Amino acid sequence: MPNLARAATAVLTAWLAFFNPSFAADYPTGPVKIVVPFPPGGSSDLVARLVGGYLGSLWKQPVIVENRPGGNGMLAPTSVSKAPADGYTLLLAPPSVASVFATMNTPPIDPQKDLSPIAQLVESPLVVLVSGKTPFKTLRELVAHAKANPGKLNSGSYAMGSRLNSGRLNVAGNIELRDVGYRGEALMIAAVAAGEIEVGVASPVGLAEFLSKGQLRILAVSSEQRIPGFPDVPTAREAGVPAFNPTAWFGLFAPPNTPLDIRRFISAGVAEWAKTKEATDKLEVVGFVPKASTPEQMGAFLAAETQSANEIGKLIGIQKQ
Repeated sequence: MPNLARAATAVLTAWLAFFNPSFAADYPTGPVKIVVPFPPGGSSDLVARLVGGYLGSLWKQPVIVENRPGGNGMLAPTSVSKAPADGYTLLLAPPSVASVFATMNTPPIDPQKDLSPIAQLVESPLVVLVSGKTPFKTLRELVAHAKANPGKLNSGSYAMGSRLNSGRLNVAGNIELRDVGYRGEALMIAAVAAGEIEVGVASPVGLAEFLSKGQLRILAVSSEQRIPGFPDVPTAREAGVPAFNPTAWFGLFAPPNTPLDIRRFISAGVAEWAKTKEATDKLEVVGFVPKASTPEQMGAFLAAETQSANEIGKLIGIQKQ
């Protein structure tokens, strides 16, 4: 009887190995790719390279960052949704993945169905930027001018979620800024710095050179507290626009039907990364806070963010594409 039990166990083990590849072999056994929806130089690229570098060292396998902009931020998520469900192609997703139904008539994918959640990576307040060529020194000055000149100032956006955040500034300030779209955050910030547009709402990353040259000014941050990297910049509440309080975040996703044990393995690595001094030092100084969550928690977070995006989209009357 014991021999029969051992034989049955052996058969069950072989069956599980056959039908569950992650059970049969240690993951990862080769290079892992993180696809980023925007060009190099922005905050999404920074986060992907930081977490990818750590996971590569942890796993003793290369973790490659691939920048794939286009499709209003949806080219990368769509391509990852069609990749093999083996854990070797991942997506660094911005808040725009939660905005597809708020901003598009026929989204190419449903992120809650066509992507498998892994973990939240970071969250961050946003900053209101103006070109150094504008006269605005405070958010109150910007709002006053915009109210007196509705539709005359241009505000940049670079993805669906970014467009909603520009709308949030319009609603919070009771103003009308005209939206101008760009292919990535870094390109939008450069446009504000060059004076091509007057205003931008962005994450507080990659601004130092523009600020030092006087090409950009930060008028406010959306957090409840001032951030360490810019201690002299007031919060939106301090600047007289308390209703402007959105946050940015990035999450890690895999193709649909990626085994849960692989996703939990990756999320455990992210949790270790989030506790490192490097993550804290390189991210918190510019307002990012390293995060860690389980696949289940990331899935619930995406659902809540999707509901919030749908509500703000209706509130601002966004024109779906």
